[in-house]
Amino acid sequence: MSETPFTTTEPSDAAINAARQTLTKWHTPQHFASAVESFARLVKSATLFNKPNVGFLLDAIPIAEFTKHRAVDSVRLVEQSERLNDGQFKKADEIIDVEVTEALAPGRKRGDEYRSGRANVTHHDFDPKLGETISIQLANAVKKKAAKGYPSKPLLLVYLNIGTGGRLGNEVEKTINELKAQYADNFHEICVLWAGKLY
Repeated sequence: MSETPFTTTEPSDAAINAARQTLTKWHTPQHFASAVESFARLVKSATLFNKPNVGFLLDAIPIAEFTKHRAVDSVRLVEQSERLNDGQFKKADEIIDVEVTEALAPGRKRGDEYRSGRANVTHHDFDPKLGETISIQLANAVKKKAAKGYPSKPLLLVYLNIGTGGRLGNEVEKTINELKAQYADNFHEICVLWAGKLY
């Protein structure tokens, strides 16, 4: 398959649609990640969070990152018209559905900083109970997805979008392991991307 040609300017709707279509085809993990990174570099944050047809990147980016940590044979995004989850990967002869979600700091909504069309980054106050906050937000994200009762039992990929300064690894890892055990019957597996690691 040929690469989709990307330019250095903000992509047009036609280029956005072509990129999405490209990513719905099966790719090697390396090719998928490369295509996602090439296209994502062209999309401004304000566009990503304000233009619905670019929203596929919010699934593609974590899926591409997942494939850097987990060996799979091939990977793709799924068109919503297919009524499946957000993506799929193949390993050996098995196809696994992937459902992507995000856990954010309390009160924060995805892309709030860019809703007005320009960056308005807010600095949050120090949270002395950050480990507990992260655990609660992570549990809420998993619980919300589990309540949907997916028939295919997808792999749930949670992007934990709360910074830590690198202090809370063991505490968060304990919560992740507890959630994996608690919701083992709801998902093929629960994986969490946090601070550059896959748990």
